[in-house]
Amino acid sequence: MTTKEDAPPPVVGVYWIDEGDYPALRNIFDDGNKMPLTWKEWLKMAEEMKRGLESYGHVVMRVRIDPHTFSDWCATQGIGSSREARKRFVAAAVKERYGDQN
Repeated sequence: MTTKEDAPPPVVGVYWIDEGDYPALRNIFDDGNKMPLTWKEWLKMAEEMKRGLESYGHVVMRVRIDPHTFSDWCATQGIGSSREARKRFVAAAVKERYGDQN
């Protein structure tokens, strides 16, 4: 019998940005002014976070955010383009692919 302690850690989603989309997304995100100025700086932080999660045994799913899809999704959800919106967007993508992990 497998217990919850024996189960692997859940899949963790992280938002991923293509270099060409970075300036537009910094302008779209409510907190974009708090993000690194350059995509390369952001990428370094994102890759470090991904490696850290993987070191704890998590499977990490990169969820690409592009300006058009994310803006449309936020409008459909009736929410702003905040950090919380990004978390919800990523969680929805992970749930769509892996189902409910609770």
